[in-house]
Amino acid sequence: MSVQPVNDQGVMQSFVSGFHSAAQTYHFNSVRIIVLSDPSTYVSTLQTVASRYGVVIATFPPMIQAVSTVAPNFPKTHFVLLDAQIPKPLANVQTLFFFENQSSFLSGVVAGLMTRTDKVGFLGGVVQDVINRYLIGFYFGVKYVNPKARVCWSYVGNLESPTLGDQDALALYNKGVDILHAATAGTETGVYQASEQVRKYLIGADVSILPLDPSYGLTASGPDFAGAAEVVLKQQATGTFAAGLHQYGLKDGAVRILPFSAKVPAAVQAKVAAVQSMIISGKLAVPGDNGVIPPGMVNC
Repeated sequence: MSVQPVNDQGVMQSFVSGFHSAAQTYHFNSVRIIVLSDPSTYVSTLQTVASRYGVVIATFPPMIQAVSTVAPNFPKTHFVLLDAQIPKPLANVQTLFFFENQSSFLSGVVAGLMTRTDKVGFLGGVVQDVINRYLIGFYFGVKYVNPKARVCWSYVGNLESPTLGDQDALALYNKGVDILHAATAGTETGVYQASEQVRKYLIGADVSILPLDPSYGLTASGPDFAGAAEVVLKQQATGTFAAGLHQYGLKDGAVRILPFSAKVPAAVQAKVAAVQSMIISGKLAVPGDNGVIPPGMVNC
């Protein structure tokens, strides 16, 4: 059950692809994708779905109240809430999160090494802990390789407005930012347009940027949402579902940096690989696991 369109060229499109693939792999006979657009129907729709399916995946914070309300009434149904946390634990609810700060740290390494102006930027969709993790990781990744670089950031306030994405990305580029990292969900199509318009580099989120911004897209980083769908359905198929909070990172292969464009020098790619190994081994700790922006971060 998604509160975002599933043809967004982003996370939900990736998740749905993984969901259908995993459903075939693990021989689920009945699967369904439901897109919710009216918050007043969240609870009633979830009740209907929970009465018919063994596992229900709900996406993002807008579904918190519905899952919290419905799940106790269907103890034999497993619920997975993606990128959101319910107020109190329930025996049949798993909350699935990622360490986006780890993968965005790698994006920061790319930006910090490739910037020519020592001024890079981050554009988030909405202010929430999930998006904050992208920002925090990116900020400290930049600083790790280029301490003198400045990082500017802003939030669009919308996850499905390409027009606002274009507008806000242009505002950052026009401030002198020469590389932008964006984590804006469906709004990101407008960010691609801005990058092409001003001919400045862009690092995307969650899905490969290369076909979406072929001229100026450098890479992308974030969770493997298709893989997350497989994890959930594998648990259900093998009887290994576990309630509670689960958070996955680079070590689990659940977040990653995606293929680089030819514009990313081999030396930069090698540095990213070295830093990734340090994070996985525990030699390098990335701030921001909880998505709370540290007081020391300075917005240019």
